[in-house]
This record gives sequence, C-alpha cells and structure tokens, in this order.
Amino acid sequence: MFLFLTLPLLAIEEGTYVQFQEAEEKTKEETQEIIPESYQNPLLKSIKAPSEKKELSLQQQIVDYFGTFVTSSPYPGVRATLDGTDLMSSLSNVNKDLQILLELKEATQFMDKKGIPYPVNPRIFLSGEIEFTGFVQKDATGRARSDLNLTDAEIDFLIVAAPWLYGFIGIEYDSSLDPARSLSRVANSRLHADSLFITFGDLTKQPWYGTIGQTYIPYGQYTTFAAVHVPLTRILFRTLARNVAVGFFNHYLHCTTYVFKGDSHADSGNNLNNYGMNLGLRFKIKELNCKLAVGAIRNVADSVGMQGVFGNPLNGEQLHHVVPGINCHGNFSWGNWTLLLAYNQALRPFNRRDIAFSGNGITFKGARPAASDAELAYSFKLGTRPSSIALGYSRSWEALSFNVPKERATLTWALYIFRGNILSLELNSDKLYDQNNRVSGNVATGLPYYLNPRNLGHRDYTFSVDYLLYF
Repeated sequence: MFLFLTLPLLAIEEGTYVQFQEAEEKTKEETQEIIPESYQNPLLKSIKAPSEKKELSLQQQIVDYFGTFVTSSPYPGVRATLDGTDLMSSLSNVNKDLQILLELKEATQFMDKKGIPYPVNPRIFLSGEIEFTGFVQKDATGRARSDLNLTDAEIDFLIVAAPWLYGFIGIEYDSSLDPARSLSRVANSRLHADSLFITFGDLTKQPWYGTIGQTYIPYGQYTTFAAVHVPLTRILFRTLARNVAVGFFNHYLHCTTYVFKGDSHADSGNNLNNYGMNLGLRFKIKELNCKLAVGAIRNVADSVGMQGVFGNPLNGEQLHHVVPGINCHGNFSWGNWTLLLAYNQALRPFNRRDIAFSGNGITFKGARPAASDAELAYSFKLGTRPSSIALGYSRSWEALSFNVPKERATLTWALYIFRGNILSLELNSDKLYDQNNRVSGNVATGLPYYLNPRNLGHRDYTFSVDYLLYF
C-alpha cells in the first residue's frame, strides 16, 4: 500500500504547464493512443488512464513538471508493526524510525526495479488516527460506572528529504484532566508533541542508521492486541526521551544504542545521565517465525509511567541512587497464531526514601518494580473481513506507588470494518494489590483508583467498545 501511495510523488524536476503539455503530446505520439481531455488537467485529484502503464506515465509527468504533492500515507511505522499483525489496535511506537526506514527501502527498491528516477524534491506524507471508546464497568467497590470518551487522536507528518534522510513530526491529543486548568474534559482537550525526530540512513545501501530527536527509546517493544487496557509492562517501563540513537539492522540481527539526559537523577542532573542498548534476533524454525530481543537501561525512573510520580512537583526528580533495568521480549508466529511475551524488571530496589513497598502494611523496603505480559492471538476471516481474537495476561510486582493494578487479564476481539477502520470489543479484569499492601516515599498524589485503600484486595470488570479510524 505504501508503494502505491508513493508513486504520485516521484518528481525529478519542476517546469511549466507548456512543458507538461509538450511531454504529454510526445507520450500520445509514442503510444499512438488518444487520451481523453480530462486526463490533461494536472490539478485533478485522481488521474486514471486506459492502462496501468499509461497511468504511471501520466502521474510521473505531472509531478515531473509541477513539483511534489502532499499525500496521505497509511500511518507509516505504526500500523505496520515489526511485531505481530495489522489488527493490533494499540501499538507502542517503539522503533518507529526503523519501521519507516524499512518502508522507504521497499519504495526505493520498487522505483529501481521500474526504472523510476528518485525525486529531487522532498515528499510529505500525512497520516494519523482518531479513536473513540465507550465502556461499562463494575469497579473494585462493586459500583457501576460508564463513559464515552475521545481517547486518542494523532496527526503525523513524514518528510522524506533524500534517500538517506527523513524527518517525522507526531502531534497527539491529550484527554487527561488537569485540575489546575479545569475539571471539564472538553476544556482540558489539548495537543502536545509526541514523537519528533530526524533519521539518517538508507537500508538499500548499508545496515547502519541514526536517529536524533524525541522518540520512544528502544527499551522493550510493548506491542499489544489489547485495544483499551494496555499491558502493565508498557505503563511502567515505556520511555519517551530526547535522545541520540545509532542502530544496525539486517534480516537476522537488530542492535540499537542510545543516550539521553533523563529527568530523574542522583547527581546534579546537568549532564547526559541515561543510556542503554537493545539487541534483537530474527530466525525461523520450520514454519515458526521467531523474534527475540533483550535490552538494558541505566535508570528506569525516566519511563513515562514512573515520571507520573517523580515528575510531580509535590515529589521530586532527585534520587538517592539510580535504578538500572532489563527487558526481554519475544514474538512467535505460526500460521494464524501469534504469541507475545515480555518481561521488565528493575535490577536493584529504589532507596526506601524514594519508593518503598510493604507486603504486610508494617515492614517497608525499597520497591523493586517488575512487570510481565503474555498474549496469545488467533487471526481469521469473518466473511471477507480480517479479524482476530486475543487473550492477554499482565502482572506487576512492587509497583503500587505508580498507581497500577497487580494483575490484568484481557480478552479482545478486533475486526476490520473496512480499510483504515478497526472495531474492537474488549473484556478486561484488573486485580488490585492486596489489602495489606502499602507504599511510602514518592507516590502518585491524591487518592487515585489503584492506590485507594477501599479498592485494595478487590477486582473490577470492564467491557469496552473501541472504534479506531486511521489514515
């Protein structure tokens, strides 16, 4: 799909309308076919010709003489994930830079095969998504809750400047409440920058690439089949940072290293203080496709989930010591079946004065957060529509301070309604931490749901309907 959307953008030079008409007349003479007058207008939104060959020729002539156009693209680097199937309706955005490189590699190889010259002008691809969710819930206290909400919206710009250079700008809608602004959800609706980066590399020439900017660093993958309730690994450990990353990719091996200045620190916080690496392998055992990866990071406290606590002005970013972390994850696919496995863990406990956890409500120790996720999915056709059903189980340890449940079980059915539209039905159950569990030090402020003593030791049940439009 990406390749066909690329075709209208293959410009090699700009010219005048007279030049375009001359080129078109030359094409008529060479093919000895009469082209209807409607094809001669280069400003038409859609250009069709009697044959695929002539249509490509007309499209090429238009952009050759009028420059590049802005076009829509199928949500590059997000819908087509490295792990799993297209029916995943909640993806992690990790390794987005690499996925776009792989798509551009396919486009370049297609152009070379067809003898199409590479455009000298930048190409701009526009993509995005809008997501709406409704749910009914029996919460941990047995009370009924329900809601309708615009849960996500995003607009992305991919600017391809050269075969070895592109930029990406992702603007995302934030639906969370900020009491300092207003208690109204509509008044709190706002946009913010998410992924913004520049990538250098051409995988048709060499396996190395580099990325600078703000990205979800390659520590873990966090891809999921769940539409609404994402795994606890993703909530706790996914990290967004302004970083420099260098990667290597071929058919069997993927390696990435990165460095950035994290917000949490155990010193002055004035220098680059966080770094890590990720190593992945791809191989096949008969009909079983396998992808395995391991990663490490110097300080897990810079993750998005943990920054919800440490980044709060009522707490603080100063730590008594940094807390390294490790990650391992795998993707296994056989026929219509896909199995996802992931595990994250802090390599040492936090200092008790930073984050403390108690299993009995009396004795406290430094918390050592960890989380796991396992998902099994089966894809099939419902009539002519692609569909999938997935069962997921996620677990956390000593992470109560960050306002997450102890266990999460999810059953999700997803269906492609039509192109770019996914409908998901999800049944989720969260088991909260035990009644005797307590935390101290830096914790989520207020009395949030998973930390509320009245809710501890109980389980909730939620049924959600999620509709996702992406383009």
